[in-house]
Amino acid sequence: MTEVNRQTFYKKLVVTGLAFTLVGSGTLGFHSLNFTGEPTVASAAAETYTATANLNIRSGPSTSNAIIATVKQGTQLTVIGQAASGWLKVSYQGKTGYVSSEYVKKSASSTTKTYVTTANLNIRSGPSTSSAIVVTVKQGAQLTSTEQAANGWLKVSYQGKTGYVSTQYVKESTGSSEPAPAPAASVYVATANLNVRTTASTAGAVMATLKAGTQLDVTAKAANGWMKITYQGKVGYVSGQYVRALAGMKVVSNPESIQVVVNKQNKLPENYVPKDLVYTTIPFTFKEQTEKKKMRSEAAAAIAQLFAGAKKQGVTLLGVSAYRSHATQSALFSSYVQRDGYDKAATYSALPGTSEHETGLGIDVTKGDGTCAAQDCFGGTKEATWLDAHAAEYGFIIRYPKGKDAVTGYKYEPWHLRYVGKPVAQAIKSKGITLEEYYGIK
Repeated sequence: MTEVNRQTFYKKLVVTGLAFTLVGSGTLGFHSLNFTGEPTVASAAAETYTATANLNIRSGPSTSNAIIATVKQGTQLTVIGQAASGWLKVSYQGKTGYVSSEYVKKSASSTTKTYVTTANLNIRSGPSTSSAIVVTVKQGAQLTSTEQAANGWLKVSYQGKTGYVSTQYVKESTGSSEPAPAPAASVYVATANLNVRTTASTAGAVMATLKAGTQLDVTAKAANGWMKITYQGKVGYVSGQYVRALAGMKVVSNPESIQVVVNKQNKLPENYVPKDLVYTTIPFTFKEQTEKKKMRSEAAAAIAQLFAGAKKQGVTLLGVSAYRSHATQSALFSSYVQRDGYDKAATYSALPGTSEHETGLGIDVTKGDGTCAAQDCFGGTKEATWLDAHAAEYGFIIRYPKGKDAVTGYKYEPWHLRYVGKPVAQAIKSKGITLEEYYGIK
């Protein structure tokens, strides 16, 4: 067989998916075909292609791979990579797979471009100032487009919305799309519920949606306002508009220590779970047997003694909330962000991983009638006064004392107790200092 005929024969095998078995030494050069394994895919800017026939999207670059979707002729596909074997890696309706390049063609003017607004700007439903306003964006906002401007208007995408803007108030971004290394010292968090996309554009398929407060593993920063991250072993992109760098944040090395310091600069390892959580025996403001009734075993025994000691002196207390899992803290913080915005929420609620409740050593308490639970009105009550005077006798401190906001990062919370053991608690109480000041750390 001539080389030309051999290449033609191989191409037909790939397209038609003809299955057969070769016996012998492989005189047809069958070893040169790569039907198994992930190909070397060249990274490419996201481009739009059109299917020229009804077409199978497969899990790998071969007709021997499973079909994950079938699309009709004329369907638009987003190409995110090219394989040398004549297959293209595509994204379609949130799924990633491969199609034969023989049955697709590049759509006209399909390259995604990024634009920056030069003024506060209305995005409209049509190419005219008489069209309805879809959304108003601020000067400096990033817009994407896959179309050419016409009659002074440009069709754009912004945060999942599509509309038209006047070209008079946008300019094409000239920054390189190649990501630059991200500073290694910073911890990044999402400041809103955030989509992780397959490409650095809102045109990329959504891989996952992360809750506000989620820590991000940023590996690079792109000049067009996007950040490259790793999420569950996969590479994706998020808009830098909804990401905050927390300079100086450190992960504690002793999360199991009774004296561990967890605050806005010192966080627990991701998804940390204490090993010795047990249900406390104290009464709570609710009856359900949930995680909020748990504490680490030593702290659980100590809080029972504290409640009993208070009772003997005529002070009745109830538990409000003890342990919170990482998932619970994430949901709680996210709900506060949705209600009040990230910056305000961070003044009274802890980012996931930085809450003392996640250590299993902290607990919120209140009066025996259940009123003023985690509220300012608890301060000044006889219960709050008793705790301030006697908590250290049982190994607890008022974790966020009055007048120490600048040190602890939180306002006065007379209801929030933290177990540190009797020697440390009594030393902190006698000196009128905080846990941070006792250890000389921030």
